[in-house]
Amino acid sequence: MDEPDLSNIAVVLCRAEEGANVGSACRAMKTMGLGRLVLAGCPDFDEDRVRMLAVHAFDVYESALRFPSLGPALAGFSLSAGFTRRRGERRKAFSLSVEDLAALVLRRPASPARGDVLPGGVALVFGNERTGFTDEEIKLCSLAAHIPSSEAFPSLNLAQAVQVACYELRRQALAGKDGGAEPVSRAEIDEAVSRIAAHLKEIGFFKVTRDRELSTFLRDSAERAAYTPTELRYFESVFRKAAGMIHGANGPDGP
Repeated sequence: MDEPDLSNIAVVLCRAEEGANVGSACRAMKTMGLGRLVLAGCPDFDEDRVRMLAVHAFDVYESALRFPSLGPALAGFSLSAGFTRRRGERRKAFSLSVEDLAALVLRRPASPARGDVLPGGVALVFGNERTGFTDEEIKLCSLAAHIPSSEAFPSLNLAQAVQVACYELRRQALAGKDGGAEPVSRAEIDEAVSRIAAHLKEIGFFKVTRDRELSTFLRDSAERAAYTPTELRYFESVFRKAAGMIHGANGPDGP
């Protein structure tokens, strides 16, 4: 599986307060292939606390860029998306879902970094754990984004929000090539079914059933099962070996 290039995307934490949340955010980022962290207006964190939650992603924290406030932190980016569930007259008029945001981000051309500046770089911006963004802070972002959540309890933990956003970016960047099982094509199934039918015909199976009906049944069953190439070969081998055993038993040395 080829690793998608998400190097032009950074996570910006604005006025984050808790080192555990920052550590968890680092871990969330690294598991999804993102490594650029920006801390805007954040205090000095207890590094032991950050390390405890970051585990093997502490290097993301160590390489983080720090800025006194959100404005300077976003100066090097060409697009910034502030994650918030609140909209209003003094905030953004509309918000993109995390799915639509990921599609927008991945359509933008990526360029190599020049120091602290990412030409064409995108910032995923997350506000304070307790209060989110101020009106002034969300205005600094190019657009607002949100993670669809239940009205019964719509607020996500900071690190959880980072995880969902990074996951959606990675999912779309992989374009389905995530290392999962890939079903065989109908043409491959038809070829295997033809060979199975030949084995069954050889042992006289079609004296009691129709080959066309059985072939259709086997094809449809294999497609519904979404066999991988290995599974299809194994499925075919069952019939081949069974036919061989029966043919051998009825041969010259058989009963």
